[in-house]
Amino acid sequence: MKKETSQATTVIEDIICDICGESVIPSEIKKRLKNANDFSDYAKLTASFGYGSKRDGERFNFDFCESCFKVIEANVRESQGK
Repeated sequence: MKKETSQATTVIEDIICDICGESVIPSEIKKRLKNANDFSDYAKLTASFGYGSKRDGERFNFDFCESCFKVIEANVRESQGK
């Protein structure tokens, strides 16, 4: 005999760019997704500061759409003189 129960599950509904506020998931893909748990076609920046830094223990997670990432990338390359 199988005994069943209902369980609440949290899923990712959308992923929003932390710069422009737009969805990182293209509209045509979003229409076909049940959830965005496995969507990974966007830029992610994770930073964590360790012992001795002024931000010791702080962690940051940012998500970027491709357009905003291109701007960040260009700024970094420009500051490096490339």
